[in-house]
Amino acid sequence: MNISEPTENANVLESRSQIEVDYQLKIKLQSAFNKGLSHFRQQVKAPKKNGHVGYKTKSGGKNYDYVLLEDLIKAIDEGLKDTGLAWYQDCETANGVVRVRTIVTHENGYSKSSSWMEFKTSGNPQDAGSAMTYAKRYSLGTTFGVSSEADDDGQQATKAAPSNRTAQQPAHRNNGTQQNNCQPLPVTKQQATTLNGLFEAMSKAASAPIEAVRNGYLEKLNVSQVNDLMHDGANQLISLVTAQLKKQSEKGNSND
Repeated sequence: MNISEPTENANVLESRSQIEVDYQLKIKLQSAFNKGLSHFRQQVKAPKKNGHVGYKTKSGGKNYDYVLLEDLIKAIDEGLKDTGLAWYQDCETANGVVRVRTIVTHENGYSKSSSWMEFKTSGNPQDAGSAMTYAKRYSLGTTFGVSSEADDDGQQATKAAPSNRTAQQPAHRNNGTQQNNCQPLPVTKQQATTLNGLFEAMSKAASAPIEAVRNGYLEKLNVSQVNDLMHDGANQLISLVTAQLKKQSEKGNSND
């Protein structure tokens, strides 16, 4: 008689039970994530195409209108209100190749990443900046299903800068081929409000002064105030604090 058999069977059953629990939890988290996306699609408003590109070809001139990255971000952030969703982007450059992906997170800790968007450039800083801008805009737009362009203005990001800026474009704004979007955008008012609420919740959950909690998180990104954060950094902190709040809550429930 093999006396270890009952223990082995018990371990197998326990393992299967844990897999089932994990699967059910994943389904629950994914369902909340999808519900947030559905809410987003119901309230998001299409941004205006304020970007204008004009360039010469052998057959004459061509013009394209598209959504500026800053306007796309504003529209998406407005649409994400009360959905429990947030987002950030990974941005990489190496050997003349730029690539971007968009990560969407839910307050329950569930997240999804888009595939990498890659463009090969000449290696020139201006070309790399143009390609990065286009990649970030295209990745963000396709991830959330928000149209950001009327035509193939990606050609400008990987081949050449526009020959001129059209008169309709405001003088204080750069078009997508002139911006170097490796410079991050600042934190939004909505992000700042969300973070302050999360810091307060963590303060109560950890029984710690809110100043200590806030400063501890902000130091991770080498800033002293929420308003000093950049957009991507703010989204990363939102995801981090949300996940740790979830763990804190689970820990508290297990001690009940």
